[in-house]
Amino acid sequence: MCTHAMNTLRIRASKLVISLLLLLATLGLSPTDASAQLGTALDLVIGADLTLDLTPPQAAPGESVHISARSLLLDLTAMNIKWSADGTVTREGVGMTEIDLVAPAQGKETVIRASVFEGGVLVVSQTAHIRPVELDLLWEADSYVPPYFNGRALPSAGTRLKLEASPHFTRTNGTPLPTSEISFTWRRNGYVIAGASGRGRARVIIPAPALFGTDTIAVETQSADGTYRASASVRIPSVEPRLVLYEKHPLFGTMHYRALSRESEISDVEVRLVATPYYAEATSANDGVLDYQWRVNGTRIPNDPEAPSEITIDARGSNGVALIELLLTHLTNIFTESSGSWRLTFPAAGANTLNNPFTNPQ
Repeated sequence: MCTHAMNTLRIRASKLVISLLLLLATLGLSPTDASAQLGTALDLVIGADLTLDLTPPQAAPGESVHISARSLLLDLTAMNIKWSADGTVTREGVGMTEIDLVAPAQGKETVIRASVFEGGVLVVSQTAHIRPVELDLLWEADSYVPPYFNGRALPSAGTRLKLEASPHFTRTNGTPLPTSEISFTWRRNGYVIAGASGRGRARVIIPAPALFGTDTIAVETQSADGTYRASASVRIPSVEPRLVLYEKHPLFGTMHYRALSRESEISDVEVRLVATPYYAEATSANDGVLDYQWRVNGTRIPNDPEAPSEITIDARGSNGVALIELLLTHLTNIFTESSGSWRLTFPAAGANTLNNPFTNPQ
């Protein structure tokens, strides 16, 4: 380093120099020895005083990465900075403390170097690495949803959450890093989940959030050598079980593709209705822990012992309108309660025909 550059750096680091002199004096060193020790210490401090910050710290393949250089002792805004990626200069100029790059493909690596010059002399340089990673955080609850339901089973009070972290860490030789070699740290609302973290612990099952509550579940993953790191989090609210009413056709079964609205017209004078308790703590709609209380036009209707979630309405001899009310509770979970009501209009008495369920009613 030239004399001018060193003098400039010594002036900028005056407070550090004084502190080091006082420290060396307390060690009983002579002025000559102290001066030599000070020069060595200052060179080491200046040589290490360049930090490269990456945003985001763990980028996905093809994601834009912002790199910024900072220093406590050097005035980088007045110095020439040369940036290179994998040995190729990408940007250079006075005060050029920031650059943007694109993360390489999975399994590749980009080596970034920032070199700081003053008066044409290299003062300090630092390197950073962009190693793209991806982390998928999957979750669902063990609450009830009907077969072939395309959505996610949501948690209600008393159910459990099932989460799985799927990190995609690929070495530069193209081989994926197995889950058994990755450490997982699971957190719930910022606190480590006891007994859930460790190497290879990619899955966790925990209680659902409390009634009307919301939990933030986070997972941090890293390889054994710390080369690859990734994190992900998700906010999961608790929901109330929801009752949905469907027709059960004698030939085609439950018509899950067409739920009955609060005001619906029924095409046949007799109909079999099925209630589906979405997101309830149960293994099936007719689980013995669920208690269905049916009412038709204000009158309590006894449950079908084999299928308490179903009820048959025969509108022959009636005025053609039925008010269906249903209350769902749980035998052991006091937080499970849902209700619904549906006003159904039937055709004129005696018009008992079997209609095509795949046509929209007029």
